[in-house]
This record gives sequence, structure tokens and C-alpha cells, in this order.
Amino acid sequence: MSTTENDAFNLDNWLDGIQRTERSVTLYGRPDLLADIDQLEAQQRQTATVPEEDRAAGESTGGILQEKIDNLYIALDQSKLVFRVSFLDDEEQNAIESQVKTDLKAEADKAAADARKEAKEKCKRLEITTVNDINSIARNMANAAADKVIEREVSIRTIAAAVVSPKLSVEQVRKLYTKVGDAQISLLSMAYTRASNEAPQVTVPKSLKPSQTDETGTSS
Repeated sequence: MSTTENDAFNLDNWLDGIQRTERSVTLYGRPDLLADIDQLEAQQRQTATVPEEDRAAGESTGGILQEKIDNLYIALDQSKLVFRVSFLDDEEQNAIESQVKTDLKAEADKAAADARKEAKEKCKRLEITTVNDINSIARNMANAAADKVIEREVSIRTIAAAVVSPKLSVEQVRKLYTKVGDAQISLLSMAYTRASNEAPQVTVPKSLKPSQTDETGTSS
């Protein structure tokens, strides 16, 4: 870059134009169709083992079964929705965690109390009588139970805040958890992690790269 180009470059403008990294992920609203596909594929495999002449009249052929399977995959694909996910900075993430600890204090305390009770009953079943051992087990189980309550809610609120498009409320994310399960929700979490931790990998097509001239003056 020449001196003139350096002088013309405005770093503040460049910084103002920076956008947060975003990743996209696809969720499916009709994963229940996978069970129908499993059944048809099992029927397809079973039918394939029966000689044509031994099949009952009107029994579905492999082609008919495949058509049904294809239609189900089309319906599954039509239920998809693409989400764009960004990341949160430390201040935003800390604010969520702090608010969750305040909002869910009663729930976390109850989970801890229930865990301590369960720990004592467990120790009794296992004939653990040493007070220090009982207290240690109760303390560990109580901490784990309380942390689980907090961590799940932090995850829900983080996803709600990090999803750029389509926008999701906390209650909508909570509903997603109950509808699509952890497997698909984890895709949103992974997209959040990628947006937070992965640096952009940019590959410029060779045809768009500026030509380079070697020492002999030949362009490469």
C-alpha cells in the first residue's frame, strides 16, 4: 500500500463498518416424519427380499414405497427454517447470567434442597454413614442440581438474544426446546459457538486475485 493510500485510509470508518460474525443453521419442524420414513424403508428392505412371484396381489412394490419415502422427504424439507445466529460479547453474556441467577433463585434453591434430600436417601441405601462423606455427596448433588437450572435458562436466553433472524423471544426458544428437542437446539448452540470462536476463512476465487509479477517480470 502506498503512502497516499495509507493517508486516505480511515480506520474509524472501517471500525464503524464492522459487523458481528453470523452463522446459519437449518431446523426442521416435522422431524416426526422420520419415523414414517424409517417404517417405509424397513418395509422396502423386507419387500426386496421376497421374490416377485411370491408377493401377494396388490402388495406395494419397491417403486411405490420409494415414491412414498421421497414425498415424505419433500414434506420434511418444506418444514425447514434457516436461522441466522450471531454471538454476544462478555458484557451481554454476564448480564444474562446475572439476571437468570436473580430470576431463578427460588427454583435453583428448591432444586438444591431436593438434591440434598435425595443425596441423604442415596447414602442411606448405600450404607454411607460418615458425616463428612454424606455432606460432601449432598453438597455436590445440590450444586449440580442448582447449576443445571441456571445453565439451561442461561442457554435459552442466550439463544434468544443471539438469533438474528428470525427473531425469537425467550418463550419461543423455550417452546423450541419442548418441540424439537436438544438435538436440534444444539445446532443453534453450535452456530453460536462458531460465530463466537471461529475466525472467518475467506477463499478468493483465483480469477479474482490480482496477478503477481515475479522477478523476471512474468505475470503469474
